[in-house]
Amino acid sequence: MLKIYNKQALTRNERFIRAVGYGVGATVGLTILYGLLARFLMFEFSVVYLAFGYAIGTVIRKYGRGVQVRFSVLAAVLAVVCFLFGDMIAYFGFGVFTMGFQFFMLAFRMVLQSLIGTSMNALLSLMFRIGGVYLAYTTSRFV
Repeated sequence: MLKIYNKQALTRNERFIRAVGYGVGATVGLTILYGLLARFLMFEFSVVYLAFGYAIGTVIRKYGRGVQVRFSVLAAVLAVVCFLFGDMIAYFGFGVFTMGFQFFMLAFRMVLQSLIGTSMNALLSLMFRIGGVYLAYTTSRFV
């Protein structure tokens, strides 16, 4: 029997590590982009969460090429981090990361409180965020 080995092929764990690297890079870039856009335009446009979730999932699918559920979980977690930190930058600027841990936690708590509001706008915004996380989850792996 003839066995052919592909020496350049990545193992399952190497593909996941590669997906983590590219996924974190995409998340940081999209977080900064959303934070700057929302800060300078002075209004919230929630449709962008769907695009960012799709983009994070696509990057993980393209560079990770995985079929396991852990690729989807990674994409969903990175999407949540992107959305929360993007909102923190939009509300408080980049100083939220340099002003100390107490200010960071205060800003984090205020962003979470704004997400659980009972107004119609807060509920719609939360639904768009959930949709972005869902898109990241579903587009991040080959099924």
